[in-house]
Amino acid sequence: MIQHIVLFTPKADLPAATRQAFAGHVTDTLAASPAISRYTVGRRVDIDAGYQRSAGDKVYEYAAVLEFDDRDRLIAYLNDPTHARLGNAFWEYCESCVVCEVDLSAPLV
Repeated sequence: MIQHIVLFTPKADLPAATRQAFAGHVTDTLAASPAISRYTVGRRVDIDAGYQRSAGDKVYEYAAVLEFDDRDRLIAYLNDPTHARLGNAFWEYCESCVVCEVDLSAPLV
């Protein structure tokens, strides 16, 4: 299984209606993709664990985690025109975004 992880923060001055439309575009695109096995999208929460927890200097407001059964399904999703449109929306509506893939079957060391 491979996870496609997207951390993102919408632009601060994005009008509420545009922000809502962007959120709908994200969830509609993910729900419609036959390549995605499972996905979750959520807002960052601050948890006081008693020690500093961060992923570098940047803090992102949202995270999307998409799961794919294998590399071929992820590549099919990434090459789909609907993903290209979604990617363009992220460039247009987000002030920051970072993406990575994680192979859950790969050994830790």
